[in-house]
Amino acid sequence: MSWEIAIYDLDFIDKKLRHLLADKERVFGPGVITSLYRIGDDGAHGTLPVRAADERCRYKPLGDMIAEYLNAWWTYDPERPEKVVCMCHDTGKGLHLHFQVHPNTVKRGG
Repeated sequence: MSWEIAIYDLDFIDKKLRHLLADKERVFGPGVITSLYRIGDDGAHGTLPVRAADERCRYKPLGDMIAEYLNAWWTYDPERPEKVVCMCHDTGKGLHLHFQVHPNTVKRGG
């Protein structure tokens, strides 16, 4: 049996995160979400609605391309331009794409 959940229908996911992930999927195709809400997390994974998601990435050049594309179209927080909505990295548990949004996140040009 295969289980598939459309994250776009989950009420506990921030709407901006849904739009960001939909942009990624529209251009690069679907992926495998490996982390959403983390109980007790002090960061965006621990907020409700959830403002962060991790997606499996097996090829760093593609992950970097996805991050570059999304960061070109989205601004995480205009007051903190050093922050990004997507990064491809390995924090010790494997290479993955980390998506994050903030209440001030905006899509450029729309």
